[in-house]
Amino acid sequence: MTRTLFLFVFATLVPRLASAQEFAEPPLTPIAPVEPERFDDRAPPALAAESLPEPSTVRFSVGPALRVASSATDGGLVAAADIGSGPAGVRLAGAWVRVGSDVGLAEYQAELFIDFGAERRLRPILGAGAGVARLGSAGSDGTTRLSTYGIGILRGTVEYLLPVERADARVGLDAMAGVPAVQGKDAEDASPWLLFSARVGVGF
Repeated sequence: MTRTLFLFVFATLVPRLASAQEFAEPPLTPIAPVEPERFDDRAPPALAAESLPEPSTVRFSVGPALRVASSATDGGLVAAADIGSGPAGVRLAGAWVRVGSDVGLAEYQAELFIDFGAERRLRPILGAGAGVARLGSAGSDGTTRLSTYGIGILRGTVEYLLPVERADARVGLDAMAGVPAVQGKDAEDASPWLLFSARVGVGF
């Protein structure tokens, strides 16, 4: 009797438990699907261009000079004024090497120049123009004689814009050729010369 009652209860409850398990209610909070990570293949933004100070209209510079000629090699001084804020301008300059001696040189020049690096710190510059030179020579009586020449000028320059805030400050290296083209009365023939200079300057 007991065994028969146990089998009856078991046969009655097992189908109900299975039915309840099959139709269980879903959870109240839905589970959001997980999206795979997306790879950002966009290029990084370009770095901002270096900020340079506004170019000045007039710049003054000065520095030592070295003249190399067939007659002598001597040191002196050079000073220059550059006019123009764009890639082209005008330069007025003077150079003095042992003025008053029999190998002295006083040179005054004007030229046009082109700046090939107007938007960069390092600036290659090419200039050409004309000028007047006063050359010293030894006279027959032992005195120093001065002769005047009209000269042609060709200049190559490399300038560097110094990182000084809100200032157009530069250093420059010049290599300049002076060629006598016109000579004054009673002036002796003169050979071309090279003039090298290192300058530092500031603009206004």
